[in-house]
Amino acid sequence: MQKVIRRSVLAEKQAARRHAKRKETATREWAKSNREQDRHLRREAIDQLKQARLNRREDWELGSLAPKRDVGKSKDTYGTIHTQRMRGTLLHHKDRAEAFQPVGGRYLNIVKNDRVVLLEGRDKGKIGKITAVDKARAECTVEGLNLIDVAVPSYMISAEDPDQRPIRTIEKPVPLASVRLVYPLSDPETGVTRDVIIKKLKNGPIFHDRHLNKTKWSRIVPGLNIVIPWPKTPPKEHKDGPNDTLRIDVEQQTYVPSLLRPPMPGSVIDELRNKFSKFRTRHDPEYIEAKLAEDRAVEEKKKQAAEMRTPLKEINRRERKLRKAKGKGKLSTEMLERIGHIIAKKRGLTMGVVGAPKEALPLAA
Repeated sequence: MQKVIRRSVLAEKQAARRHAKRKETATREWAKSNREQDRHLRREAIDQLKQARLNRREDWELGSLAPKRDVGKSKDTYGTIHTQRMRGTLLHHKDRAEAFQPVGGRYLNIVKNDRVVLLEGRDKGKIGKITAVDKARAECTVEGLNLIDVAVPSYMISAEDPDQRPIRTIEKPVPLASVRLVYPLSDPETGVTRDVIIKKLKNGPIFHDRHLNKTKWSRIVPGLNIVIPWPKTPPKEHKDGPNDTLRIDVEQQTYVPSLLRPPMPGSVIDELRNKFSKFRTRHDPEYIEAKLAEDRAVEEKKKQAAEMRTPLKEINRRERKLRKAKGKGKLSTEMLERIGHIIAKKRGLTMGVVGAPKEALPLAA
């Protein structure tokens, strides 16, 4: 039985090592792909900036003779950017934690459907509603603000797509650090309610609901102790399809439990527990008894081998009996005198080496 337990433990350790190796490989692949994408976008942005500088210098030198650049092949794509530059790059978890600091840290205080104001860009000072939050890039999309023209390649437009325009105007995501929450607050003195830009928010008590697998917390204005409620989201509408199982069919009781038979047949239990898996830790009583019988047989063989009488064991047993019959030896007077002479001789040699007198000093009474 110990072999079975050891096999399960070794299988779990080996599976953990394989999982760690796959995870490390996936992390390296993600980092490599992210670096290549960042390098490509950075190179494209630099090339576009250099071309814009050359065009500006040419326009300044030629003056009224400067050519028009929004004609010909660039008629539709002039002033647009590539779709890959529409969003920012994926952030490392350390950079992501630093980017989340102005908006609450790990538990964000800015979510979808919040009203925010932009702190930078051409739409600086304008207020809009958040339509999406991208935590992987620490960005949010504000409805109707920070609009850009994007040139969509032809291979990205399918025949079934209702929008066949090659040039589209969309909202470019902005960093979370570039927005601040806007919420209407009432003045306690005048009673006038107006929009207030909240520069800082702190998290209230955090509650983890392990049943729903959700985390809840409140956002509070520090100093004023005003709780800012979360935006209301409409409930999701679930429509029943032709292949969906109706709730009335699920709640209908079709099984009556009884103690006369197990709740599930043995074949189903074996299928769920994977009877032949090397990771299995729960076994049938018959299997456990068979393995214990094997262990007992191995121990019995070892015991029989220990009790077996061999010529070598007989010689050792005879020698032990002879030594026991002789008993412990006694030192005679001659032996003691000889031992004393040897000790005195060694003492004299030691005293000569250290430079002390070789004659022994009398001991004090």
